[in-house]
Amino acid sequence: MTFMPMKILDVIGFLAFFGLLLRLSLDDVRDGMLYDRFVFPLALSGVVMVLAGRLSPPLSAWMGALIGGGLLFLVRLLSRGGLGGGDVKLAAALGIWTGLDGIFPALFVAFLLGSLWGIGQFFVSRGKRTKLPFGPFLAMGGIVGVFFGETLTQLYEAWFW
Repeated sequence: MTFMPMKILDVIGFLAFFGLLLRLSLDDVRDGMLYDRFVFPLALSGVVMVLAGRLSPPLSAWMGALIGGGLLFLVRLLSRGGLGGGDVKLAAALGIWTGLDGIFPALFVAFLLGSLWGIGQFFVSRGKRTKLPFGPFLAMGGIVGVFFGETLTQLYEAWFW
């Protein structure tokens, strides 16, 4: 049996990815906060995986972070604070993990699931305004983006272009 260091890096990296996303999701549901002490390690572990050649190329990861964080920053500005700064940072960290090809499917899934959940909450609460933690939806979108983002982007391009 051969010892493969890259396989160990993959296991450690993806355990960190899932573990940090789970922690961030639970914190957002419980406290309404996405803490930097968990978002920054998520971003840093993504950088390590990118530099080790286990995810997308560095330029793609950088563009994914810029677009993910930038789009959510724009939503934050337009929503007048309805979206928190932690969501913006989490989207940027997910952009590192997903790269350019995966960030759009990740955000699409996050907004779709968040919208469906919000519509359900609206009817359950009989129209009362309630807070909706967006971190868990970003986490689910990020998982889809990391594992299926490139494939979904290729399917979209084949279908519409």
